[in-house]
Amino acid sequence: CEQDCDAYLVLQEAHDEIIRNALAETGGHEVDTEGDAFQCMFPNVVSSLSFCFKVQKELLDYDWPQSVLSLDGCGKVKSTLFREKHIWSGPRVRMAIHLGLSGSYYAKTHPTTRRVAYGGPAWNATRTLSDVGYGGQVLVSEQAWMDLTANSDEGAVGYPIFEDLGMYQVDPEDKQTVMRILQCSPARSPISERSFDELKEVEMLDLGKGMNIVPPMEGKVALVCLIMEPLCFLDIVETFIALIAKRELASNNAPGCKKTDLSRSCDGSATSLDLPEYDNRVDLKTTMSFKRKEQVLYDSNNIRLSGAMAAAVGEEEEEGRPREFMAEHQQAVEILSTIIESLVSQFGGYVIRTVEEVDTPPQLMLISFKSSSSAVRFTLAAQTTLMEYPWPRAINEALGTTQVSTFLSSRGTPLFSGPSIAMSAHVDRVEKFDLFSNSAASGFSRCSSTRERVSYKYKGILQTLELARIASGGQTILSSEFFDSRWQKGLSLSQTRVTDLGIHDVNHFAQPVNLIEILPKVLCDRSLCFPPLASHRILSVGAQNAPGAEGEAVALVFTYPRVPPRFQKHFLAGQAVDNFSETVRFLLPRYNGYESQEVGTGCFFLSFPSVDDAVAWGIHVQLVLRGADWNSCQDQLLQGMDSEGCGDVAGTGSEESEALDMLRSSSFSSTSEDPFLQFTTSMMNKHFVLPQIGICHGMPSKVTPHVQTGRADYFGPIVNLTARVAKQTRPGEIFLANEFLAASKEKRGAARAPPAGVADFPPLLSPRNSSEDEAAESNMGGRSTSYFLKGMDCDNEGKWVEADLRDEGKRAFKGVRNKTRVVSVKLKALANGGLSHISSESMSVSVSASASASAAASP
Repeated sequence: CEQDCDAYLVLQEAHDEIIRNALAETGGHEVDTEGDAFQCMFPNVVSSLSFCFKVQKELLDYDWPQSVLSLDGCGKVKSTLFREKHIWSGPRVRMAIHLGLSGSYYAKTHPTTRRVAYGGPAWNATRTLSDVGYGGQVLVSEQAWMDLTANSDEGAVGYPIFEDLGMYQVDPEDKQTVMRILQCSPARSPISERSFDELKEVEMLDLGKGMNIVPPMEGKVALVCLIMEPLCFLDIVETFIALIAKRELASNNAPGCKKTDLSRSCDGSATSLDLPEYDNRVDLKTTMSFKRKEQVLYDSNNIRLSGAMAAAVGEEEEEGRPREFMAEHQQAVEILSTIIESLVSQFGGYVIRTVEEVDTPPQLMLISFKSSSSAVRFTLAAQTTLMEYPWPRAINEALGTTQVSTFLSSRGTPLFSGPSIAMSAHVDRVEKFDLFSNSAASGFSRCSSTRERVSYKYKGILQTLELARIASGGQTILSSEFFDSRWQKGLSLSQTRVTDLGIHDVNHFAQPVNLIEILPKVLCDRSLCFPPLASHRILSVGAQNAPGAEGEAVALVFTYPRVPPRFQKHFLAGQAVDNFSETVRFLLPRYNGYESQEVGTGCFFLSFPSVDDAVAWGIHVQLVLRGADWNSCQDQLLQGMDSEGCGDVAGTGSEESEALDMLRSSSFSSTSEDPFLQFTTSMMNKHFVLPQIGICHGMPSKVTPHVQTGRADYFGPIVNLTARVAKQTRPGEIFLANEFLAASKEKRGAARAPPAGVADFPPLLSPRNSSEDEAAESNMGGRSTSYFLKGMDCDNEGKWVEADLRDEGKRAFKGVRNKTRVVSVKLKALANGGLSHISSESMSVSVSASASASAAASP
């Protein structure tokens, strides 16, 4: 080097050392060197990309002396995206990767050096490819890129960013050497900010597709929609959604915006339960949770909120005031589009430009992904990248987001910065069609090539658009269809926060849909700033509004379905357990219940805001099971024999013969002297499944979203106590306990007043002093109380039933230090042998609890 030979020698030595160290770490093989150039071989594309990225990073981070930085092309250039980082520092090395298939290259031993030398078309193409780029640029052939994506190995190299540069004639002398060339850069690195001129010494045959390099997708895909700064551009987005919705309504096969069928489950499958409906709407705006969030939102000098948050809590623009769009708005859209498109390329997505021949507005983007795991990574990276971007102050002022950064997380870091995006993800089957006319495809286009233009039909896309519309700026929501897919594959759940948002009635969805919020762990405190989703209506609350989420006392419930031993292998018993699970979920919203977990079929962990709700729900479930045709052993087994033409049990299996013999017998007596235990035994012999239901009232030590499901998860001694109580409950019964009674007398003290939230607990379980405990033990009596069962009448009204609360005495539970008093709940009708005081016309089921038969009538 004529400038400074000593500086160049320092550069050369460091350069060679970095490359050889990287080769050793990535499993590469040094073939030969030509001056300062290296020729290397790798076993696969992943290791070659890892080598290139490592070399570029090491060269950038190396502590170069000032003499080296003074050389031409070696100076430092600061990054505009990453604080205290540089785009350039030190020498700039060009690199190229090409995949050589078997037969496209050869290897032989050099006669002089005794090293293995390579040659052939693939080897020559690689050398030519390395000559057309610029220092600091990594070029990849289409063959290498296709091999990487075909094996889904993008994650092994950190989901790099690819950009299609076009189709080129690599060798001017050989017209057959046509190659599509892509530029590659590591994700979330200042290296991705590098820009280069057009490739040199090659002839371009076709323009590239830019970042949108993945071909159009069809079939079942993961769809992501994002709306840029909803508060400013929501009107434009709603106009686009309205146009697509008109196409939906005009289609003969379109369901339109049908009225939601509440008799179906959340996943859209028709329920097999013949139960009347009961409309139990939820209004989150009246809950303490929403009031708390509203207070947090306006806690910072009444600042203007970003995105849809302000509109959702009532901070709207003055009516009739014209909306002004400035140059900063367009600049924000351009920056957002550039960032998002690079992330789309990084995670292998395809940007949908046209839906039903209508171009998407620039403030909205629709992306399809091959897998839901790539889609969810894209959403997390998008929210984080936009948060870290150094937005100009002029853009923040134009969007009204200057002071939103005052919202701080629990660690003291800002939660919002710059324009926000509302995102949604949904899994559905999509259908595309070609746009034959270029005029039909005119309009805004962010793609560098418009030769391949396709449009998509509304199905699946319209639902994704609607989910993004009801979300807030900075929020990402997933549909239940997306959540049920394999989105967690290869994702570290410790870096994410999943929160259940409840069941919602959303436009353009035929059935209620369970929505889930997902955010990066560093931005998880944003959940406290979001108002309820702007859906049509809320059918079930989410984790943040679940019972006990605000630190109040809660009634926890465990259920364990029990099947008689002689029926455990019968297929009808399995169907009965499935129907029991469906019954639990069907009745849960009526009593303000919340499903936390289901560990095994029918083994539920539930929560209720009050004991009365929990007990009424438990009674309702037990009545349904006792009166359902599908749970009657006698009706189902005899009906199966009649359908097969069997008049006797000779043709049936031994287990069914014993079961039928027992069912035909008039004796169901138990060896126990307890008359109610005899009744329970007879009920178990006449039903496929009866559950053990244990209820405990108390204060959980912590309520937080579950790491995997996002549903409210409860912790503390009360959880263990509830499970133990349920385990000791007889099948078909309900046991109650109080966590506060499990505490020692010293901790309870002499105070007779119950803790906050326990005042409405049944008197039998209210905290007592020692003298009252002794008196209760000597008098094991009970008392009667009434419970309102919702949706029991044909006219969608309720029904009051009377029950006995019987003191079962103190019991010892494993893992609980002190004995706890337990109360059983028994319907007077069941204890007396029937439901004679409740008319069968007004019940959804009619139950006879006689000792010889069990009859069930249709509702």
